[in-house]
Amino acid sequence: MVQGAEWLQHLLQVTQGPDAEKLFKEKFQAIHTAQQEARQYNHGPIFDLLVDYSEGLFTAIPENRPEERLKEIESFFALVLSMLLLLEDTEHLSKATTRLCELFSSAHKPDQQPELRLRLLMMLYNTFNNPTFEFRYRVFKYALDYAAKAELFDQILPYLEFLDSWMVDWKAYLTVDDKRALYFDISTYLRALGKKVDAFTYLKQYHQLFKGESAENMSKKQVQDATIQLIKDAVQLPAVIQFDDILVLDTVKELGKTKQDGLVKLCEVFYSGDVKSLQDFQKKNEALFKEHELVFEDAMAKMRLLTLATVAHGRSELSLEEVASSLDESPDNVERWVVRAISEGVLDGRIDQLNRKVLVKSAFQRKFDTNEWAFLDGKLSCWIENLEHVIKFIGEQKVAK
Repeated sequence: MVQGAEWLQHLLQVTQGPDAEKLFKEKFQAIHTAQQEARQYNHGPIFDLLVDYSEGLFTAIPENRPEERLKEIESFFALVLSMLLLLEDTEHLSKATTRLCELFSSAHKPDQQPELRLRLLMMLYNTFNNPTFEFRYRVFKYALDYAAKAELFDQILPYLEFLDSWMVDWKAYLTVDDKRALYFDISTYLRALGKKVDAFTYLKQYHQLFKGESAENMSKKQVQDATIQLIKDAVQLPAVIQFDDILVLDTVKELGKTKQDGLVKLCEVFYSGDVKSLQDFQKKNEALFKEHELVFEDAMAKMRLLTLATVAHGRSELSLEEVASSLDESPDNVERWVVRAISEGVLDGRIDQLNRKVLVKSAFQRKFDTNEWAFLDGKLSCWIENLEHVIKFIGEQKVAK
């Protein structure tokens, strides 16, 4: 602590002159002496003094050969963070944590030593090594927001794989609004990085937190805009082929009661419709595609794959002519759709080019309702019956011996 104060005192003399150095030295000595004479040393006043004089440290780094000064500043703040854990008053600890977060993520000059600032925020986060410690979420959110503001969000990406387990640790003091804000902001930041599939995943988690929410809250502009974005993502992203989990969301159901209900109907077409259904929908809703910048050709490409999954479901083979008819494609051009369906996991099978057939092992299950349960029941009954025959045969063979 004393060494840190001496280092800061020297830096003040270099950067701000002898008067600033003298004032700091007098304040430190007065506080330090008073605490030494007290029955129990209170680190709070020293901590506050060091932070008071830390405001200008980020401007004290020279442009030429800054490495040594960067190390010195990091070491100084490591000392300050170690003192943070010595604060016994919970309210003081809370205010001190917020103050450091604001210092490191200063809105005034976020582009001033951004990588150092982000490192310090993550050092602060890791200072609280108790996973369930109350302030960890607050610090992480500051780091998250600052990384996005400083265009360093790619450095936060490795931490996101731990988010689910951290959310469990933070559960006791996280409100539903905190969770929504976290998922929404992460989705926004990922979208800015061009990581649209990941952005969609976090946006869907945001919407799942509105289950049972009032219609009034789900009618707010931010929520409805986010719902529109979710459906647009689902339609546009090739990787998204499951629509039942979107249609069950309360926010999507609420959007279906507004003038944007066309988007929900489009989602329903992708859930259970086919190529012809989409063609008919587009003819009646050209303005919808234009308003939301949806590319019909891309939507049709996805629908062809989903239609193929439906046609192939429960079948062991299909003629290429049947596939071409279902996909509204020429027989000469249909093989590429089968190959694409196989490569994207929509279909498990192969093309028998000699006999112009598609041999099917399994197909993507687009929906699971009464008919699908009946189909599964029939399959299970058949497997059980076959297994019983095998067991009976083995038993007969044992008796014969």
